[in-house]
Amino acid sequence: IRAMLRLSAFFAAAVATASATLEKGIIEVEEVGLPHLLRSFDVLLKLDKAYPYGENQDAFKSLAEAYEEQLSKPSRIRSDFLFAKISVQEYGDDPQNQDFAKKLGAADAEKYPEYFYMKKGQDPKTAVRYTGEDKGFDAISAFIKEQTGVRVAESFLPEMDAVAAKFVYADDDKARQSLADEASTVAKSLPEESDRTLAELYLKVMGKALDKGVDYFKSESDRLKRMLGNGKMKQDKQVAFEEKLKVLASFTNPISSDEL
Repeated sequence: IRAMLRLSAFFAAAVATASATLEKGIIEVEEVGLPHLLRSFDVLLKLDKAYPYGENQDAFKSLAEAYEEQLSKPSRIRSDFLFAKISVQEYGDDPQNQDFAKKLGAADAEKYPEYFYMKKGQDPKTAVRYTGEDKGFDAISAFIKEQTGVRVAESFLPEMDAVAAKFVYADDDKARQSLADEASTVAKSLPEESDRTLAELYLKVMGKALDKGVDYFKSESDRLKRMLGNGKMKQDKQVAFEEKLKVLASFTNPISSDEL
């Protein structure tokens, strides 16, 4: 059933554009085909050059393939989500999709690929833009999880994500304090120093939530996104903010209780 629904969306877009293509979980469409996809699906849209190459392109393909692999298994992952791409042709008498890129404020090819999350049933112009510098697999996977709750691939720190979800679902502060203590024990047991360093971020945001309430996760996430959106900060601070957003996504879109 999942496969039939996804194929029907592809064929609807293909009829609308006369040029849609489907490759390893990625639907390539024109602007006119997007509304057909958004009738039934949330969409991660990538705007890119007509013939992209390099690590960022490989990351997008790998994300789509990882998601399709999960869909092929008997899992609880939501299936109303698609990866889509619109190619922007810069040159020629009739530059392809340039007008659409301008509508999204993404006509600068030097910044490609650009990613947008488009919610089912909404106008593409209301899309949420990915503003991070890192456009690799982990960063875009975290963006998808933050916006949709979809875990495209296995967590980059699953031991801490599991405790984070329990923390969010806990009934009271006493239970949350117990889980923060559990998280501290888990963090110390991680074999890699880099993982232990990242785990410290989980502990810090849990501590803040114990002081300020669980609404802290969303309010802090929103604050960091606003600051990243203005584009006025040093590179090292931007990287730190982006990493913290990845961790916060484990609390704002936690693993479902069924998966724990």
